[in-house]
Amino acid sequence: MADARDGRERLAEALTRVVARGGVAGVSVRAVASEAGVSGGTVQHYFRTRAEMIRYAMEWISGRVEHRLSGVSRWGDVRVWTRQILLELLPLDEQRQREHAVWLAFVAHAGTDPSLVGLRRRTDEKLVELYARIVRARRSLPPAADVGAEAVVAQDALLLQALLDGLSLRLTVMPPDEARRRGPVLLDRYLELAVDVSEQA
Repeated sequence: MADARDGRERLAEALTRVVARGGVAGVSVRAVASEAGVSGGTVQHYFRTRAEMIRYAMEWISGRVEHRLSGVSRWGDVRVWTRQILLELLPLDEQRQREHAVWLAFVAHAGTDPSLVGLRRRTDEKLVELYARIVRARRSLPPAADVGAEAVVAQDALLLQALLDGLSLRLTVMPPDEARRRGPVLLDRYLELAVDVSEQA
């Protein structure tokens, strides 16, 4: 079982390198086999179809992000650890820049592949809920606040998601050193202006 998982993960990583260079259109059994240094038969042993291979790679990237987020401690100063979670979602180094570009290619491809729509939607729903929890935590709101407060949290969580989506696009095309320097500064400015404002209300 472990060998099968390791084999699939190696091929998923190779597939993401193919996508990073030429988009999802460049994905084929031959291209992934060449990138991974294996035979086409080996690829087909793990994945019966191209679509199955793409779906697994999309799930693999999503899982990598979730693993990074799970490694962030939720103890101590709430503004420190919530900030760290958001920074983990930003493409602040070369690896995460490539990861983000590949994820965007998968999301675009999901629009033409009904089998991927559910995965894209579930990933988006998880992120929206994460952003809502971060807004609540930074405003010291209980998980089940009153209806009016929850409506504001939902709205501001969507805005936080939009900010991270847009900021990620900008950071992905920057040199990694610049992204690493500017990303945290821009995130902190947004949090100050739009999230950490309840104290003024």
